[in-house]
Amino acid sequence: MEGAIVAGTRKTRTAEGVRPPAILKHLVGLVSFGVLLGVAFTTEAAPSSNVAYRRIDVQDAVTGELFPAALWYPTRVAPAPLFLTGSLSGCRLPPMLCRLIAFEMQVANNAPPADGKFGFIVISHGAGGLSLNHRDLAMALASHGYVVAAPTHPRGKDNDISGVGVWVGRPKQVSRVIDALLEDAELGSHIQGERIGVVGHSNGGYAALAVAGAKPSPAAIVAHCRQHPDDSKFCSYGGAATREATGKVGDIPDVRDPRVRAIVLMAPNTAPFTDDTLAQVAVPVRVYGAERDDLTLVRYHAERLAKALPPQTEYVLVKRAGHFSFVASFPGVLKLVAGEGAKDPKGFNRNALHEVMNREIVDFFDRKLPSGQNTPDKGAQPAPSRGPRDSKGGQDRGGGCLGPSCCGPELRASTDRGSRCSPRPLSASVRQVCWTRGC
Repeated sequence: MEGAIVAGTRKTRTAEGVRPPAILKHLVGLVSFGVLLGVAFTTEAAPSSNVAYRRIDVQDAVTGELFPAALWYPTRVAPAPLFLTGSLSGCRLPPMLCRLIAFEMQVANNAPPADGKFGFIVISHGAGGLSLNHRDLAMALASHGYVVAAPTHPRGKDNDISGVGVWVGRPKQVSRVIDALLEDAELGSHIQGERIGVVGHSNGGYAALAVAGAKPSPAAIVAHCRQHPDDSKFCSYGGAATREATGKVGDIPDVRDPRVRAIVLMAPNTAPFTDDTLAQVAVPVRVYGAERDDLTLVRYHAERLAKALPPQTEYVLVKRAGHFSFVASFPGVLKLVAGEGAKDPKGFNRNALHEVMNREIVDFFDRKLPSGQNTPDKGAQPAPSRGPRDSKGGQDRGGGCLGPSCCGPELRASTDRGSRCSPRPLSASVRQVCWTRGC
């Protein structure tokens, strides 16, 4: 099986974690216990400090309802296995069964935070997703000195695709999570207010762009779909009800949150933004696109975004990846019933991608949200962003091609940090590099 292929750049280097509505029914049919769908488990980088976990509930600024958020943060307490369901409740079955139907983390449950001051990252999942969809990334960030909060966004009128509950609600929910953590009796005093970032996948990418200063407009979505009928899957997603809800939203108020200082986007939904509004984003941005994304097509979303944003934007095209490749892998039984969220294009290694991408995202926030204060004990900086390789270069331990001699005829050697092969530039400021074989 061929590995993940990561492309990257300097404007740069060259989706939606979903929970299908019928998953719970499928699970009940497969096993006799009622377990809500959670998210994916994938390999995690060796932590440089212990990670604590707890859950909070946050009030939605639009509806007034409560929604849950998962928290990860540095601690000195030793970790132990914790099995969670999608509702963030614990699995009470024997560990052997929990590993098949729930999601395991090595964390110190409800432990106190370590001493020190930390950056703070909010992770926003894609449509129909859950707070645990990117928990491997959350663990990687927390183990390197960040407080991380991942909400399960409330649905908007029984869907998570359109309407006021999404276009206005999602960005405001991100801001409410920031409010809640800064006011938290246990963690608030540890958070450095000048070091706040957001990660968003798919519709979560929309939310991240909105809080970073790009003003969304439902009319832009209508115009996009009229102009690009070939973006058929995106434009038909959710059916007539979604299109009707989008048309009723009207003008979206300013949802920018000036506390957000850097963002990372994975297979982002950029249709609600014009190029002019995207140009208003003034914080550092790193964008990940998936070459085989059939829901948010790269040319209309990630690549277009990289061209519209300021020149210092970092853009990574993940070769052979699909829209959901950015969601952590599903364990056991859930992988069988999770639908598109668990599927990748043939030959793609999702876990290998996450191993590299998580380190890259930690590195991005370390560079763009620098701290002059102490991080917790053992808070070593992450290794440079690159795929695993042997000491001589060439073949990596997973069989991937890493040396310039591996480049195909259309590729040329690159001296960029972490790169091994790169194609001719997409533009003056965008180029790709490849990580494993099959470039």
